[in-house]
Amino acid sequence: MATTSQVVTSALPTAFEEFYKTGAQGVPGLIPQAFKLYGAGSPAEYQANIKGPLEAANLYTGAQRVAGLTPGQQQVGSQLSAMQTPSQFAMGTGALGSGYAAATGLPSMLDQGVMQQYMSPYAQGVIDVQKQQALTDAQKAQLATNLGAARQGTYGGARQLLATTERERNLQNQLGDIQAKGLQAAYEAGQKGLESERAARLQQAQTFGTLGQQFGQLGVAQQAADIDRLKTLGAYGDYERAVQQQKTDIDYQNLLQRIQYPEQQLDKLSNFIRGIPLTDTTTQTTTPPPSFASQLAGLGLSGLSLYNLMSKT
Repeated sequence: MATTSQVVTSALPTAFEEFYKTGAQGVPGLIPQAFKLYGAGSPAEYQANIKGPLEAANLYTGAQRVAGLTPGQQQVGSQLSAMQTPSQFAMGTGALGSGYAAATGLPSMLDQGVMQQYMSPYAQGVIDVQKQQALTDAQKAQLATNLGAARQGTYGGARQLLATTERERNLQNQLGDIQAKGLQAAYEAGQKGLESERAARLQQAQTFGTLGQQFGQLGVAQQAADIDRLKTLGAYGDYERAVQQQKTDIDYQNLLQRIQYPEQQLDKLSNFIRGIPLTDTTTQTTTPPPSFASQLAGLGLSGLSLYNLMSKT
């Protein structure tokens, strides 16, 4: 019995072969363009088409595509590194120390020998002058009394003796009173001097304390102002860097688009002609049946094989 087989072969229509192979209107065919883009792939073509343009634009490595620090940001970093403690803090500490020293060890009237330091060293001299004046006055009074008693003829009598004794007693009382009042006045003056010094030193301590606080507040204010100024400068630097980064990203994307442009155009061309119908060619082949002789030979061989098998059994 004869056997028939069919083979279907698909091919481009002849009118469209040039678009795939030879090209048309000065445009190379789709297949040659594809081989040119993807078939070679040599290092030289990679350098020329991709790496070279990226290197020329300083966009090849990842670090080159990251915007660096702006001058403003570098200035912020330098000033932050060089920032020191405001000098007002040290001045305030010194003022507080002076105030503490002024308020420490204030003189007291209870301390031994303190009052003598505040009493005038000339007080006893003044007292002695007053006492000497009192003695002089007493002597003059005694002399006048003696002269009067002599004129009356009572000099040396009991009455004069009593008067003289009374006068001497009064003189001693007067001298003691002068000494006591003089020392009391000197003591009171020394006490006022001591109290004045205590008040002055306390006032000095308070003044130094106030200055210390003011210096500290000035230091805090200066430090805050410096930090605010650096924050403002840093914010502007961040804005500058963001703009620079955006520009770098746009340049990189534009360059990639230029590099990928041929591939995109090839893809568009492929999509355009992808729906072209193919031409199918069917080839039919008929195989004639075997001849009688070949069939008989086949039967003979089969019988001989069967005979040999049976003989062995």
